[in-house]
Amino acid sequence: MINLIRSTLVLTIVSSVSIHHGCSQTSDWQVFESKENGFIILFPHEPEVHPQIVNTEAGELTLDVYLHEVNDQYIDDNLVYSVICTEYPASIFQNATEETFKVFFRNSVDGAVNNVHGALLSELIIQYDGYPGREIKIDFREGLAVITMRMYLVGNRMYIIQTITETNKDFNTSIGRFMDSFKLI
Repeated sequence: MINLIRSTLVLTIVSSVSIHHGCSQTSDWQVFESKENGFIILFPHEPEVHPQIVNTEAGELTLDVYLHEVNDQYIDDNLVYSVICTEYPASIFQNATEETFKVFFRNSVDGAVNNVHGALLSELIIQYDGYPGREIKIDFREGLAVITMRMYLVGNRMYIIQTITETNKDFNTSIGRFMDSFKLI
């Protein structure tokens, strides 16, 4: 069944993101905790929560999207900070093999790239506390921006931590600060 999964959960929020520059003040980062999804992370400002339902070949999935879109009131190197949590049916990963995870992440990465009509710039195999993951960069809007994502599969729950950055600000320290602050609780 894992071979049938095509990632539709990544980046449903990015199609409405506008490229703009912040102007007036910096932000004070704050700890955000999601008890229902079992994580904490630093956000530059309190994120908005946008639950979404998507129909997939694995069935109906709920995406909990935690989103902070930078507005013109703040100076920030990034345009968007978000965490997306999705719980898959447990049956998908019963008796999972290494190949199952390779296919799952291949489909997730390809789905993320295709959903934004982007181009894959880089992909790394990563782990978080022994859980499998991927870190990718996607060219977004034909060179205007870069999407940086870390994906972790913890049991049957996928965590996607992402930023969207103007291309000339890629590799800024806020990306690492955000990504590295993610912790399971």
